[in-house]
Amino acid sequence: MDAKEPVEQAIARYTVTGFASRYEDRHPNWLVDHALTAGWLWAALWILLLVPADHYNWHHWIWFVIAIVAVLPTFTATILVLSQTPHSHLRRSESVLGHFLARFAGWVFAFLAWTISVVLSATIASQLQAEGKNNEFTTLGLGLNLLLASAPVVIVFLWVVLLVRCSWFLSRLRGWRARPEHTRIPKSFLAESPRTHRLIVGLAHPGLFLATCLLATIIGGLLYVDDVTINII
Repeated sequence: MDAKEPVEQAIARYTVTGFASRYEDRHPNWLVDHALTAGWLWAALWILLLVPADHYNWHHWIWFVIAIVAVLPTFTATILVLSQTPHSHLRRSESVLGHFLARFAGWVFAFLAWTISVVLSATIASQLQAEGKNNEFTTLGLGLNLLLASAPVVIVFLWVVLLVRCSWFLSRLRGWRARPEHTRIPKSFLAESPRTHRLIVGLAHPGLFLATCLLATIIGGLLYVDDVTINII
């Protein structure tokens, strides 16, 4: 292993190489040629199982398993593609105008975010003091409860942002075509296993990845809200 190679990249490379060498000749031709279609059909099949799950009131853990299995192929393929692609492959030439416009938009967003955070902080502090009746321990307890209650919401929001970013990176790496002819994915990625390469790149589609992962996140969020009651106000 190259000393400069990231650990996650090396682990993914060894894993996918072993998988490819073992199953390279076992992939059905239809699956290799229509990997994206197979991914949509797989996700739709498992999502349809939510209908009897809701009708027969299956346990919530079964819902979680269904959601995870539905996104597993495209999620795994996306992780493999992104882990084996250096960040330098995403670089593109930027004009001077584009550079300054991007910086200007970033400054405006940062100012708005800072302003909103200041207003929210002042509002929350006043509300906590009023509910705590100026008692430090009571106010501290209310603040900790608010922090614990809001943590899952923040984590889910950051997870959604991560999904959108990964989908955007995929669109820049392999485009939106079902079978892209030219990609920015390294040529060394599964160079000795072309059938597995086509299968994984086909499943790592930005639209399939974003749609299924967002749906799974929504399902998980609804199940969490149904199980846990959070009283923030």
